[in-house]
Order: sequence, then C-alpha cells, then structure tokens
Amino acid sequence: MKESQLTQGPICPRGGSSRWPQRYARGVTEQTALIVAAGESLIPGHWIDEADFVIAVDGGLANTQAQSVEADLVVGDMDSVNDEQLEQAKCAGAKIERHPATKDESDLELALIAAVERGATRARIVVRDGGRLDHALANLTVLASPRWAGLEISALVGSSQVWPVHDKRTLPLQPGDHLSLHAVGGSAIGITSQGVHYALKGESLDPFVARAIANVVKTAGPTIQLDSGVLLAISSPTPASGCGDAQG
Repeated sequence: MKESQLTQGPICPRGGSSRWPQRYARGVTEQTALIVAAGESLIPGHWIDEADFVIAVDGGLANTQAQSVEADLVVGDMDSVNDEQLEQAKCAGAKIERHPATKDESDLELALIAAVERGATRARIVVRDGGRLDHALANLTVLASPRWAGLEISALVGSSQVWPVHDKRTLPLQPGDHLSLHAVGGSAIGITSQGVHYALKGESLDPFVARAIANVVKTAGPTIQLDSGVLLAISSPTPASGCGDAQG
C-alpha cells in the first residue's frame, strides 16, 4: 500500500489553524476518539462532549458537518466526499489524511489505526446501517478484531449499540433492553454473563450458532466475561414481544 498523504488546510479567511496540537497533546494517559463514518446517523451528544478528538471517515465528514461537529482529522480515499466539504474542513483546522483507492485496509480500519497512533484508549464509533451488506459485515468484523483489544470500543450502528468483548465488559444497558452475543472469528470460551434473563455460566459459543440472541437485561449494567475468543455484544431496540424466541 502506498503511503498516505497528510495535508494541512489552506490559508482561510477565518484562519484555519489546526486544533489538533492543542487537543491531542494534553499529556494525559487516556484519550477518547470519536469516529464518524458515512451515513446520516445522529451523533450522541455525550459522545461529542467526552471526545478528545474527532475523526471523520471519508463520507462521514458530511455527517459531522451537518451536525456542526468539527473534525480534527479526515481519513480515507476521499471517494465519498467532495472538494467543498474538504475545503470547509481544512478551513476549520482539520488535517486531511488521504489514502489511495487501491489499499489493503477499509477506511474504518484506517481511522482506527489513526486513533490508536494518536493515543486513543477509547473509541466511540458512529456507523450507518443499511447500504451494502458486505460493507456492513466487514465493519462489524473490523470492530471485533483482536488488533483493537486494547481499545475500548463502543459503536452505534444505525439504532443498534455494539460492543466488542475481549475479556470482561460492563455494558451501559438498563432492565428491559435487548442483548445478543455473537462469537466472531472462532469459538468464544468460558463465557459468563450476569444481569441478563438467560445467563451463561462458563460456557462456550460457536460462531455458527444463534444461541445467545434475543436476551433481555434484568439489572442495570450487565457484565459479560470470557476466557478466550471475541464476542460482539449487540443491543437493538427492544421488540414489543419481549424476550424473543431464542435463549442465551
């Protein structure tokens, strides 16, 4: 893969000085990155407030601009963003990291790499649902990659919340919320879940079964723990029918 091109914005009437050095070089051990991919999903206000820096993923720049969220960095091959949007971002102080269209990583992967390189320990990611099925599946598997095991990832995919679980995780859910667990990349071993209607106790999940879908939270802040493997914990809007037809 060719090296990316990192460019700084032009001289703009408003100045266009980069916010990045001030926001990134805080000298703290924990950083939260807000990563916004393409789509029109609403960016949660508390995610905006807690972000130390904002990364727009290619066409996600349009979403940040539509919601008056200033991106510090724009990453991607720029096939889904126009020159006017890029110029607006540059004038607001953003850096542009342009990658070739022929590359090994997806734009979301490149954004995660950029976040880690800049010291992020947490990533809040807004990803659209719908669109191409292959892209949607790739985004979920990218989020679950062991490569990001040291990064606390929370994602909003349309109206669903997604959390990769590599060891132990407490989920910000309330009683009655829907919860599904999916093994990714191989079997997940030694799973224990607490605070859910159908609890697992040191059990395993195979990636090709649907056993742990359609669960329901019993107590606030359910916890999921496993000995090895990777899980995706997914909470979608609760169906009117309640617990659903599958146990976990």
